Amino acid sequence: MDSRSSDTERVIRRHLQAFREQQGLDAILSDYDDDACFLGEATAHRGKQAIRGFFEGFLASLPPRAIADFALRSLRVEGDLGYITWSAGAALPLVTDTFLVRDGKIVAQTFALYSAGR
Repeated sequence: MDSRSSDTERVIRRHLQAFREQQGLDAILSDYDDDACFLGEATAHRGKQAIRGFFEGFLASLPPRAIADFALRSLRVEGDLGYITWSAGAALPLVTDTFLVRDGKIVAQTFALYSAGR
């Protein structure tokens, strides 16, 4: 693995750790560039404040035990691009994120989930 891939993986793992350990929004957002773009199914969020709004709603909407049931299914990294799949119990059997990391910060991310209840 080259150094760029290692840096990308380190940022993604730190981001996941902040989420899994429920370190709070500031810890989750610390990995984002100030001008990052977060693309979800419904909308694009540009900048940390908009991304904070997404995470506030997302965390509040998680089913009970979702974080405790979090399982990283795959992590693939190539240079500054990272892709993960994860699940969080039966309610969230498949979630994907793609990250673009530059200079130790997430500059772009895509997010999609399949919810068993939808």
